[in-house]
Amino acid sequence: MHEPSIGQPAVCPPDFWDTVAGTVTARVEPVIGRGEKQRSPVIDYLRDLEALARRQCCSRDTVQIIASGRRLLGDRSEIGPSDGPFART
Repeated sequence: MHEPSIGQPAVCPPDFWDTVAGTVTARVEPVIGRGEKQRSPVIDYLRDLEALARRQCCSRDTVQIIASGRRLLGDRSEIGPSDGPFART
């Protein structure tokens, strides 16, 4: 399970979550098919973002978009509590 990094903001404004799909696409597309060195920082970012979304965002779709971006880059790690909201996302 991945824990968010210490440097993340405590709370994201609600309109931030409206932009997540574009943010994920912009970060994932350029590194699809690249080596681990290029993918690793994006995967770390998405893990942190997903952990934050699971705590702060009320949209299952947002969490799914982030998780899908991680999977496209080959990351299969589990994020978040197995019994919390969006546990089966």
